Amino acid sequence: MAFQVSSILEKMKQADKDYRYMAISDLFNELQKDTFKMDADSEKKIVRKLLEMVALDKAAEVRAFAVKCLPPLVKKVHEEQAIEMFDKLATYVYEEKEEQVRDVAGSGLRTMIDEFPDEQLAVMKNVLRRLAPRLIAGVSTENTPQDVLQISLDLLNDILAKYGKELAGDAEKIQKAVLPHITSKASAAKKKAISCLGYLSNVSSEKQFSELMEHLLTSIQKSKKADAVRTHIQAIGTLSRAVGYRMGKQITNVVPLVLKYVDHKDFSEDDELREICFQTFESLIYRCPKEIAEFLGKIIDQCLTFIKHDPNYAVGSDEDEDAMDVDEDDEDDDDGGYSDDDDMSWKVRKASSRCLCAVIRTRPEMIQELYKKVAPVLVARFTEREENVKLDVFSTFGALLSQTSLLSGGGAGASGPSDDLASMVPKIVAALAKQLKDKKTKPQTRIGCFAVLRQLAQVLPGSLGKHVSEIVPGIQHSFDSKSSSSPLKTETLLFLRTLLSSHPAAVFHPHVKAITASVYKAVGDSYYKITAEALRVCCEIVKILRPEGSSFDFKPFVKPLYQAVSEKFGANDIDQEVKEEAINCVSLLVSLLGDELKEETKVVLKVLLDRLRNEITRLTAVRAVADIASSPLKIDISSVLADTIKELSSFLRKQNRQLKQQTLNALVAVVQHYGSDKAAQALFDEVLKDLSGLVTDTEMHLAHLALRLVVAILKESPASAATVATTILPAALTLLTSSLLQGLALESTLAGLGAMMATGAKGLNFDSLLESLVNLVAKRDGKDDLSRAAYSSIGQAIAAITAAAPEDKQASTVSRFLGEITKGKGDSVQLLAVFALGEIGRRVDLSSNKDIKKSVLACFESSNEDIKSAASIALGGIAVGNMEKFLPELLAEVDAQPKRQYLLLGAMREVIVSQSRSEKGVENLAKFFDHFAKLLFSHTASNEEGTRNMVSECLGKLALVNPAVVIPQLVAERGSGKPAHTRATVVSALKFAILERANPKVDDVLSAHMGEFLDLLSDSEIEVRHATLLAFNYAIHHKPQLVRPILLKYLPALYGETKVKPELITEVELGPFKHKVDNGQPLRQAAFECMYTLLDTCLDRLDLTVFIQHVKDGLADHHDIRTLNHLMVAKLAHRASASLAHGLDLLIEPMRTTVTTKVKDNAVQHERERNDELIRSALRAIAAVSRIPNVEDNQKFADFMKSTVLQPGLKERYEAILKEVTESMK
Repeated sequence: MAFQVSSILEKMKQADKDYRYMAISDLFNELQKDTFKMDADSEKKIVRKLLEMVALDKAAEVRAFAVKCLPPLVKKVHEEQAIEMFDKLATYVYEEKEEQVRDVAGSGLRTMIDEFPDEQLAVMKNVLRRLAPRLIAGVSTENTPQDVLQISLDLLNDILAKYGKELAGDAEKIQKAVLPHITSKASAAKKKAISCLGYLSNVSSEKQFSELMEHLLTSIQKSKKADAVRTHIQAIGTLSRAVGYRMGKQITNVVPLVLKYVDHKDFSEDDELREICFQTFESLIYRCPKEIAEFLGKIIDQCLTFIKHDPNYAVGSDEDEDAMDVDEDDEDDDDGGYSDDDDMSWKVRKASSRCLCAVIRTRPEMIQELYKKVAPVLVARFTEREENVKLDVFSTFGALLSQTSLLSGGGAGASGPSDDLASMVPKIVAALAKQLKDKKTKPQTRIGCFAVLRQLAQVLPGSLGKHVSEIVPGIQHSFDSKSSSSPLKTETLLFLRTLLSSHPAAVFHPHVKAITASVYKAVGDSYYKITAEALRVCCEIVKILRPEGSSFDFKPFVKPLYQAVSEKFGANDIDQEVKEEAINCVSLLVSLLGDELKEETKVVLKVLLDRLRNEITRLTAVRAVADIASSPLKIDISSVLADTIKELSSFLRKQNRQLKQQTLNALVAVVQHYGSDKAAQALFDEVLKDLSGLVTDTEMHLAHLALRLVVAILKESPASAATVATTILPAALTLLTSSLLQGLALESTLAGLGAMMATGAKGLNFDSLLESLVNLVAKRDGKDDLSRAAYSSIGQAIAAITAAAPEDKQASTVSRFLGEITKGKGDSVQLLAVFALGEIGRRVDLSSNKDIKKSVLACFESSNEDIKSAASIALGGIAVGNMEKFLPELLAEVDAQPKRQYLLLGAMREVIVSQSRSEKGVENLAKFFDHFAKLLFSHTASNEEGTRNMVSECLGKLALVNPAVVIPQLVAERGSGKPAHTRATVVSALKFAILERANPKVDDVLSAHMGEFLDLLSDSEIEVRHATLLAFNYAIHHKPQLVRPILLKYLPALYGETKVKPELITEVELGPFKHKVDNGQPLRQAAFECMYTLLDTCLDRLDLTVFIQHVKDGLADHHDIRTLNHLMVAKLAHRASASLAHGLDLLIEPMRTTVTTKVKDNAVQHERERNDELIRSALRAIAAVSRIPNVEDNQKFADFMKSTVLQPGLKERYEAILKEVTESMK
């Protein structure tokens, strides 16, 4: 290496500039290598020579390359040489007489500062100690040359942006030096000085910032020149963008003053001043939404006035906006010496629009007011003559539509803005359609028009149905015009697809010919993205051609549609995306219109089989097979049936889960519709063998689909039962013993056993299946390793086949299990018998068996708790089978057996819950309503938590039977004179009275009394407040309209429960140790869960500034609460990004604490895993925040990312999470 360095030094001294250039090039290449090192002496020589060349080399290209070499070199050398490099360049800047040398040195300093590694911060601190005084002097000295001043300001900006904290001690000196330059005659110096003050304000003290603001405000008031006013207001805007929430304290002084200059009598012609005023308002609205709230009305009024400000084309009123549609040929006419070149008014309109956009994005609670006041003006401005401004108006209106969409997610409470929007649709369409028809409209404007229409169709499906005839000509022009661009065609197709999918088919039938002609052109476009999108539109066209019950003559359009897409379908040398969309389109075409394409279908099936055999396209082809096989047209696929089944069956052995899932769906469709075909039946045995490996608890959904397929095969081919008995049955029996079996997988397992028994085949008849099921418990070699869920599943399987068996088999089976209850060998056999009887009783009336109730009740005396619990459930199941017979007896037992009340109430719960799921069941319960109500209310104060939980669930379900009686009674029981247990029980009952589906009979009564339940948020007992929070969360999640009208009243109480309360923290002695127990943690957890739900359902009712302050507290709370608040941060980033951006500074430090927390060296594995998961949770939230538009402008967040998140250790984990997020969004 020493030889190489000396060689490079030798070349650097050569007279030939090419040698010198090559020497620097060699050095630069060496510096890129991680292994490159130099000894101390070589470092000094290289640094000295390179710095000499920067200043003194006569060849400009050599000097430029020398500057380029400085950043990688400064990373490699030791601290002494690094400081020397900065010092020498600074000396060139401030002492060299030649301006060119100063410029080159300044450029070198900037690149070195920009690329200096963050991990060498200690070195940079020493550099800044020496450099800062020279920079300050360079800015403050009166006779400083202009180029040195500019370099000094540039360097200060760069250093403050990257190392602002390190200059905090010099902040006052810097401010004093820079401030005079904001009134400089040199515009470049002025802009740099303002920017410098912005960066500086991030690290300056509160006193210093206040003094700066006072200076700016005083200067504005004293200034009589427009230029000075503009400069100082612009400085305030820059400061607000830099300091964020710190500006909040100044709002009351700033906004009235800036409002004054929007339309100041002395500057009435100064549009540049107006533009700066609106830009400042925009910044303040984003960063200080709470503090600026009182001024929003005036700001909006000014925006609405000046968004129409166009002195070049004066119009009298909104109704005269059409006057703007002048002939372009007349635009060059003389206008009294006022030309478009001098016109700055468009900047005012643009700034006004952007300011309104800021209001819309940050004030969701004002949306209805904005629809009444702002939306009509925006629609009127769709005729704006300046394209730049028009696109901003479209964007602002799009923001309004986005907010409407987000708030509509809250369900019934958000219908107001949707109604307001619906009333405006005719005007919106008229304004946009007019421009789309106009041949002079530019492509970018057309894109904006279609983007607005697309959002409108998404927010209000069906709203454009009456206006299709107005829109279609614009669609045609977008494809026919010679000026049509790829982005325009793409946006048009995106809109058309949204339009077709969100509106009734009938509205398009008069326009099918016009629409298809345009789309077919796009299918043949040379750009694959356009072709792919056109094929997606063709899919939607297929769906509208033949809607059910329509008399529309679709036949003339079928073959042209097929011809348009068939070329892409059959081609092999096309883009993958196009190939997949072509498969989707043709399969849909055949499945819905195949009876008009009989000859073509044969070709399609052959090509589709080839696509199945291609690894790249097979997943899409599998879905296509499912579509065609499910067609109501019963498409003839006999020519490829056998080959298709073989291919599909082979996919079941692949590792790709998605492929297996889609394959099972396709096979179910094929078997259900073509299973009677002999060619198909000949392959069923092979399919069943491949299926057996999928009937496991490792992939429950695949097991569910596999068993669905088994049912379909047995229905079409009972002869396959023998194979099922040897391959599927053992796997299904094993699945029944899994503790994970539930839901659809359990239902399919029961259906599979029923289908097996229906065949009557050897090994699959009732007796054989019953023995196989019983032996799952009876023959476990003495092991009792089955979960309670497994016993329940086996019991349900026994009941399913028993219910389908002849009556004599049913009676003998019941008798058998009754015997096993009393004489069973072991608890496991007895437990299965109890579960089986309960499930059989649920399906079959067992009232003819006199011993059934007595035998089950006897199990209450068992020493095995599982048997007792199973007997309770079984008794309820038996009662469901014949309520007239068993329910009165059950109610009598509850009164007569106080020691058994818990178990008897469990049986009653089973009856009430199962019957409340259907209208007929509710009618059955109504007959016993009075008995139920009296009994349940008498147990609300039980000391047993399990009893109270059952009582609350039963009372909630009972409210569905007679809400007018039960709900007021629940309200009466919540009174302060009632025991705490009672109050908690009745408010918990609320959860079970709320159904997701509409139930006006119940909802109306609940709505009238909801406030009385929520009053318990202020109850003195923790138990009651916790139960109320859980009920509150359930209500706002499932029926937000019950809470929305009264939400603001209860938010303070909700927020109050997010605070850590010292009085709820107790100290417990554990031997020699003392341990603190936080009894308030469950309350805080429940409160934060409510807040999380509110973001989905009641966003427009929240003051997000206050909301985010409580999120900040949650980010410093217990592990689970922090994780929940990380989720809230991510949701805020998606649903209320502007408000989160304003409050982001509050959240940075608690998140920094989380991601930098390290567990102790002696921590156990569980603690390490919890800490790692918490860090991952925080990084996911940070990743969501990083996607907020322009979030990098927040200096504190940018510093947090650079100094913490992107440091070694965290950086790799953060990038992995970004990759996960990106992949999940595909």
